[in-house]
Amino acid sequence: MREDIKVKDFMTSPAVSVPLGTPLDQVAALMLEKRIGSVLVVDEKGKLVGIVTESDFLKERGIPFSTFRAPLLLGRFLNGGQLERILQEARATRVEEIMTAPVHAVGPEAPLRQALEVMLAYDINRVPVVDEEGKPLGVLARFDLLKALASSA
Repeated sequence: MREDIKVKDFMTSPAVSVPLGTPLDQVAALMLEKRIGSVLVVDEKGKLVGIVTESDFLKERGIPFSTFRAPLLLGRFLNGGQLERILQEARATRVEEIMTAPVHAVGPEAPLRQALEVMLAYDINRVPVVDEEGKPLGVLARFDLLKALASSA
């Protein structure tokens, strides 16, 4: 991979973020609306403090992300009370309860190779891209790396 190829050349931007304290049902709705697999979490100064992915919904609280994607489909397998209990829990759970932190991020001028090394070292699928102050600019995902490979072929 060429060293002159920068993260900023292939990252998805702008970054989609939510503040600490955001309920999970709002996070899920945002991810579905934007058709993205992760949302960055920022503090009151806009600095990156965490990341939430679809898989984070299952880790701690057992709230399946698919509930937000297809509630009618799941409604056939869950009775109304079970589905409502899951949705109530999502409204009561805050993003900081399930987010992954600390976050491994890179700068926009970093070589693409560096982002790939971070992804491999930490076994992650997405790397947030932040400015010098730690504020999110975008995200580099595995799909973006495929675009980079295709463009260099």
